[in-house]
Amino acid sequence: MFALPSGYSYGAALLLLASLIWLARRPPLAALQRPDRRLIAVLLAYFLVPSAMTLALGNSPSELDQYVRALLAIPVLLLLLHTPVRLAVLWTAIVIGVALSAPLAWWQVHVEHLERAAGFLNIIHFSNFSLVFTMYCAAGLCWAGTQGSRANPWRAAFLLGAACGLYSAIVGGSRGSWVAMPPTLLLFLFTFTTRNNWARLAAACTLCALLLAGLFAWPGSPLQQRYERAVEDITLYQSEQTDTSIGARFEMWRGALGNLQRRPVAGWNLQAYTEALRGQVAEGRVTPVVLQYSNNLHNNYLQAWVFTGLPGLLALLALYGLPLWHFGRRLRAPDTTARTLAFCGAGTVLSYACFSMSQVMLHRNNGIMFYLLAVVALWALMRQAEDREAPRPARPA
Repeated sequence: MFALPSGYSYGAALLLLASLIWLARRPPLAALQRPDRRLIAVLLAYFLVPSAMTLALGNSPSELDQYVRALLAIPVLLLLLHTPVRLAVLWTAIVIGVALSAPLAWWQVHVEHLERAAGFLNIIHFSNFSLVFTMYCAAGLCWAGTQGSRANPWRAAFLLGAACGLYSAIVGGSRGSWVAMPPTLLLFLFTFTTRNNWARLAAACTLCALLLAGLFAWPGSPLQQRYERAVEDITLYQSEQTDTSIGARFEMWRGALGNLQRRPVAGWNLQAYTEALRGQVAEGRVTPVVLQYSNNLHNNYLQAWVFTGLPGLLALLALYGLPLWHFGRRLRAPDTTARTLAFCGAGTVLSYACFSMSQVMLHRNNGIMFYLLAVVALWALMRQAEDREAPRPARPA
């Protein structure tokens, strides 16, 4: 995903093809548990509801391309639920993937002299995904302790992956990533803190905080530059200069909320919404900058609400809320592997929920495909870990 153009699509296509071939053979399907059925129902709802609302409102049928991916994730989920997967394969892929992001980011910044690294992705998504992979590597460090004599090699690999991911997230410069860091850190501490390791985790968190503070204070630091740009944008917005990254977002959101008061349930057709924005501009309620972004509100929740109505917004909230709930219930599981995978799943959802406040994460191919595949893969692996640890019924005497 980081080091190849459209790299996220190859694994997705192989998984989908494998799942369709597997289903065509009519394999015996084990009884799905209630959480599995709920996840499938949410994926199906995220396909059906926004698709129906898009067509009913007369919006572009090309939007359906994003929603159909939720439908196609269902056979992949069924395949992974019924196919044992070696967890070492997942961890190795995560480390290699995020490690490849760092040299590419370095090349773009220091050789091509780009202001921000983007890899082969959108600039914002490159930084956001790098942070998610950093989170995976941090969780992997806790899992590595279960690997006996192989624990130290795994720890070294995860430390390398975390360092590369953090570097890529910093030079990517997405401030939306910063929003996700505090809640995911709290989630991490809740998941992994015990009476025996709280001191080590506290020391590690302190060390990370000092490292980030040092990176921020370093002259010419990308963190400091992006922070100063944010302060400048907010100051300019208060002076009614809205043609900035943050100022334009504030105006887009203000225009969307104003128009949603008129159609809070049904939502808007894009053409009618654009005309309504022109009316707001003519009345002086918003500035003309909103007309440049009438089809991209830089907020996934408002985007869904405006262009698929309240039903579409509820489908989006369910796509985030239900997996977060079921992953969250396993964050303190006694089995370390299940707990680690639950954290990775919950952290993915929580991160996306934060990213979606300033970016339409699910309306780009890489955004929705990574989310769906990460959720179904982590869900299936977590369920397999749970099944391995479940007590077997005693044989009858």
